Amino acid sequence: MKISISNPLNIDLFEAVLFLIEYSPYIIATFAAFLLYHFLHVLPTTSKSSITEKKKTTTTRRSKFYYALLIPTLIICIIASVATSSWEDAYKRGYQIFKLPSLRTKLETYIETGNDDLHSILESNMYAPTFGWIELRYLLKDLLRHTVFHTNDHNEDNIDEGYNKGNDWFKATLGETMMYTSGLYPTGDETLTEAQNYKIDYVADAIQLEEGMSVLDIGCGWTYMTNRLTEKYGANVTGVTLSKEQLTYGKELNKDNDAKLFLQDAMRLKGERTDLIPEGGFDRITSLEMAEHVGIRRYQEFLSIVHGMMKDDGVFYFQVAGLRRAWRFEDFIWGLFMGECVFPGADASCPLGWVTSQVERAGFEIQRVHNMGSHYSRTLAHWLENWRSNEYYIVDKYGAQAYRRWEVFLAWSVRAARQGSSTLFMLTLTKAGVEDRRIKSQAHLVPKDVQA
Repeated sequence: MKISISNPLNIDLFEAVLFLIEYSPYIIATFAAFLLYHFLHVLPTTSKSSITEKKKTTTTRRSKFYYALLIPTLIICIIASVATSSWEDAYKRGYQIFKLPSLRTKLETYIETGNDDLHSILESNMYAPTFGWIELRYLLKDLLRHTVFHTNDHNEDNIDEGYNKGNDWFKATLGETMMYTSGLYPTGDETLTEAQNYKIDYVADAIQLEEGMSVLDIGCGWTYMTNRLTEKYGANVTGVTLSKEQLTYGKELNKDNDAKLFLQDAMRLKGERTDLIPEGGFDRITSLEMAEHVGIRRYQEFLSIVHGMMKDDGVFYFQVAGLRRAWRFEDFIWGLFMGECVFPGADASCPLGWVTSQVERAGFEIQRVHNMGSHYSRTLAHWLENWRSNEYYIVDKYGAQAYRRWEVFLAWSVRAARQGSSTLFMLTLTKAGVEDRRIKSQAHLVPKDVQA
């Protein structure tokens, strides 16, 4: 398997990996059935001992052993190829791979000691983004397990690390809105609060929200958008989250309005809480940077559930953090760091082509899509500024290493979103085949002046 240097994972291999992950249960089941058939039908048919039969038995045992090693060998070959290609790429790009530590190793040293300048480490391009022991350990220990199986229990287990660090922790990062998604900066001079308000108003406009409409906000977070859609637009909003701390915060924020908030897994909503779904479905559904946690394997299931909970005349606003397809090894190393230290189990950040293919397979038609990654970089820069302004409080309560690890996340993500390693996709979707809704949306969603 050859991996090119200019495009470390070429398009065909990238698509193949996504396909293998999405259909991994079926592939594993097919392989297990093949092994079972082979074991049952290639056993010796007689117990007589002879030289010929012993040779056949030995050959049979060896073949069983080789078949059993097929999938593990394939995984090892892919990992080894990525690792060696990352080192080859770094060498050709002029990194001093034998004199200086890798980028991740250098950042881990910074987290442990606080030595050196974080900005210089990230922006100097001195430290190679190579695949090493740290990445291998995480890949084998956690990523493969979450990616291949990705159960509902996994989603619930990951919430504590991702969202229950403490509301004061996130307040120190996100500011007064507590919006954990990208804002929009029409002029570039907006404050963080202004950018988040503009983003919410953009969402309301995209879905053509009207007073009295029922809205389902999937992954409502600390409910700032739920609050604004309820109080400013007069919508009947139902917000669901898996975080107990977010729910507590949200109920306090919305205590004086009619927003309905629930601790509920969206993947189980249609089966467990049909009482929350209006007759005929919701008028509008929003999901802002939550679907990444669903996982590649269950992405289609999630979108199908959303499709089934929305009226035929409904509109779905879908905002996702994504990746560029023609990516470099720093993108990969950054992504593994994020999965290990910030968003465990969030493996469904993928290129736009994959996302659009998934939504169309689920029965949606795409009415508008924007790539707003540079706005995410601005948002992250504001979060980093907030975090650093609260250094003394965070260090005193959570410790210096916890402070610096989050600082690395924010600073590295500013870089990633700025250069395109990560990005932000904003999709406005309707049900395919509903002619009247299609005409209404396309008449409304004319290009607007949203500057980077």
